[in-house]
Amino acid sequence: MQQRLSELKQQVNQLAVELRQTKALLKLEQQDRLQVELALRECNDQLRQILDSTDAGIAFVDAERRYQFVNRFYEVRFNRSRDSILGKYVWDVIGDDAYAIVKNYIDCALAGEPQSFEFGMTYLNGDYAYLTSCLTPSLNSDQAVVGYYLFVFDSTVRRRLELSLQAANAELEKLVTLDGLTQVANRRKFDHYLAQEWRRAARSQQPLSLIMFDIDAFKRYNDTYGHPAGDACLVQIAQTVAATVERATDLVARYGGEEFAVVLPNTSLPGAVAIAEQIYHVVKALAIPHESSAVGSIISISLGIASLVPPAAGAPEDLIASADRALYAAKQQGRDRYVVDNAAGQR
Repeated sequence: MQQRLSELKQQVNQLAVELRQTKALLKLEQQDRLQVELALRECNDQLRQILDSTDAGIAFVDAERRYQFVNRFYEVRFNRSRDSILGKYVWDVIGDDAYAIVKNYIDCALAGEPQSFEFGMTYLNGDYAYLTSCLTPSLNSDQAVVGYYLFVFDSTVRRRLELSLQAANAELEKLVTLDGLTQVANRRKFDHYLAQEWRRAARSQQPLSLIMFDIDAFKRYNDTYGHPAGDACLVQIAQTVAATVERATDLVARYGGEEFAVVLPNTSLPGAVAIAEQIYHVVKALAIPHESSAVGSIISISLGIASLVPPAAGAPEDLIASADRALYAAKQQGRDRYVVDNAAGQR
């Protein structure tokens, strides 16, 4: 019996030792777990600080289109707390108008297709912004889409700079292609446009017409009334003719000095003659006095008209030469008239 009691006591002591060892191990594990949890919290805090300090919107939206995570960007841009955003539908946060713009992109993201796009929206405070967005589908272990990650960058400054640059380029293009005095196309624009329309007409085998006109006795006008009055006369005639030639495809250009040209794509000879007659009459209707002219008491013009279907072996200079011959003939015949050049194949 005594031996049995001794064995039991020995077993109890052994169990006590094992229990103390187990408790020590559990305590170590608990300490390790607490350290891991602390480290994890620190990492989460650091990650949140990084996400909140990023000048970009970062969010997770579930398959029901509700926000499940947003960083501080959303609080600042939409002027509302994070708690008031979480759990809300996309359209409740960004507004119906903005949602209508991005809806198709969201549909594609929830169908598993990544999306990148730029759109504009008005914030609640009235500020308008351009936003560049990237939507990345989120998949579960079964590869089913459970939502999407959203990255939004405010590209307003870049976009405004681009728009300003475009406007500046358009203004520069305007300055490069417009005559500084009369504000109709300049010679450079004329040469480029005529060559372009020549190629187009050659491909389509459609007629291309050209009117060249000159202000009669313009040197005498300058001598009599002075160069400022001469400039005003050029401007008035150029703007009047530009208003008369109404088709967007037609071009009125200052060819040089007091000479002007009118390019008429897809216009036959009868059509060109009709436009030349209009130009002749509207200039006459201005009734600008010209007492030193040998042609008449008011400003008049002489016009040369040419029309042809560009041949394969031809060049735009052929049409210019034809209109020039007609203009020269109009001057030789006494000015204040229009003449058609019949040397080229007219149509």
